[in-house]
Amino acid sequence: MKKEILNKLRSFKKELRKLKKDVSSLPTERVSRKALRQAADAIANQWVEELRSPLEHKFGLSEEVIRSTSDSMKRLHVLSRPGNRTSSYISTIDQVLRKFDDKFILPIKQSTFEVQTVLDLQKLIPAMADPSESEYLQEAIDCASHGFRRAAIVMGWCAAIHRIQKKIQALGFGAFNKASTKLKNQSTGKFRKWNKEFSIATLSELQMVFDNDLIIVIEGMGLIDGNQAERLNTAFQYRNHSAHPGQAPIEDAHLLAFFSDINSIVFQNAKLIL
Repeated sequence: MKKEILNKLRSFKKELRKLKKDVSSLPTERVSRKALRQAADAIANQWVEELRSPLEHKFGLSEEVIRSTSDSMKRLHVLSRPGNRTSSYISTIDQVLRKFDDKFILPIKQSTFEVQTVLDLQKLIPAMADPSESEYLQEAIDCASHGFRRAAIVMGWCAAIHRIQKKIQALGFGAFNKASTKLKNQSTGKFRKWNKEFSIATLSELQMVFDNDLIIVIEGMGLIDGNQAERLNTAFQYRNHSAHPGQAPIEDAHLLAFFSDINSIVFQNAKLIL
């Protein structure tokens, strides 16, 4: 795991430097070349999908480093749209590259972290109060123990979403509907582009709401904060990668990061306890 994450960090650094060099060489003040914008988007995706979770949870990098880098990658995502200034690209990249080895490489090299095994998942997920929930999650862990990582992630995600849906039901569907309306009416800030509004009356109707929309609304309800929402969206990406054929690997590290996140953000979240 240590060698793998170091290789990914070095690749991340190399791509950032290359993007900075290519953008700096442009004769214009704004970036319109599609290839450069795609490269920026790919770098930001690499942080979200491959680096943030293991660096934060497995290697324990400082909260400030994780937060600052995540903010820069969000900005790089935005900059990958056409016509943004080269100076904005460069300042964003410089923010991440500044003391890169001190922030990322050195802490990993000094870490005593060893790869956990899927057997440790039993410790991550305690027995649930609801026997059916506990039994379902245990089946997901059994899949992981037998090497069926994708099946384990799909089942684990279903268990997490079920918990969220049951909590919304306990709070009352009106609270969910009201939060969606409040988000839709915002004209500034994070949710200014949110254009959906729900009028849910039954659990069956709630189960028809897309999972990514559910995450947005429960953030609006105050059940999770913005960082937790971002990490749940990463877990949701793992679920999507697991549920559909593709080349993105699901290794033990991804599996452990996934279950660690849904455990702390959903099952052990005091605001989501049933």
